[in-house]
Amino acid sequence: MFSRLLAAGAAFVVAATAPAASTFFSLSDHPDGSANPPAYGLRFDGLFAGEAGAAGGTTTFSFNNFGNTVLEVVDNGGSLTINITGTLYGGEDTGGSYGFGEGSYELAMSYTVGVVTSGTGYEVTAANAANTGSLTALSGDVSGTVYSIADFSSPSFRFLQDEHRLGGHAEAGQGYWVGRGWLQGDDGRSTTRDFLFLGEKLPGPPAVPMPAPALLGLAGLGLVGTTRRR
Repeated sequence: MFSRLLAAGAAFVVAATAPAASTFFSLSDHPDGSANPPAYGLRFDGLFAGEAGAAGGTTTFSFNNFGNTVLEVVDNGGSLTINITGTLYGGEDTGGSYGFGEGSYELAMSYTVGVVTSGTGYEVTAANAANTGSLTALSGDVSGTVYSIADFSSPSFRFLQDEHRLGGHAEAGQGYWVGRGWLQGDDGRSTTRDFLFLGEKLPGPPAVPMPAPALLGLAGLGLVGTTRRR
C-alpha cells in the first residue's frame, strides 16, 4: 500500500511539474497601417515628445528590417501567456522615412493576465497592470533609453486568423494571423498607440534566441540605459 502511495505521489509531482508548452509565430508588418509608409507593426505616437529635436508626432516601428520578431504563446497547463519579442527599426514618421529617433529598438511585451483562446487564435480580455513591457533604444538619438509600455482598453489585444484589414492586399487569403492591440505609456496622452502586424505559425522555436527575458530582467534592475516611463 505504501509503495502504491509513493508511486501515485511521484506521478502527481511529474504531472504538476510538466514543462510548459509553447507555440511560436513569426511576425511582420501589416500592409494596411494608417500611417504607412513606412510600413510598421508597432505605432506609438508621441513617444519622443519633450526630447530636444523631436516633433512629438506619428512614430512607427517596422518588424521587417531584422526579421526576428516573434510571438510566443506559453501554455502553463491551461494558464496562457503571450510574449512578443524582437528587434524593430523606426522613429518619427516623416512620410516615407524616419526623422528623430531613427534607429533600432528591442521590443519585449508580455501579456500574463486575461489571455484566452479565440477560435484558432488568442485574445486578452481586458487591460491589466501585469501586462507590461519595454522598448529599448539600441541606437540613434535616444540610444540606451528604455521606454515602458502597457496594455490598454478592453479587449486589449487580439491575435486572430480573421483577415483583419487585409481586404484588397496581396496578403489576403493566405491564412495569416493578424495581431492588433492598444497600448499606453505613463503620460496619459490621448493619441494613437497600437500593434498591427501579421503572424505566421512556426514549426518550433525560432532559430535566433529571443533576447527579451534578459532585457526585461536588466530593465527591472535599472541596468539597461535610462528608463523613461511613457
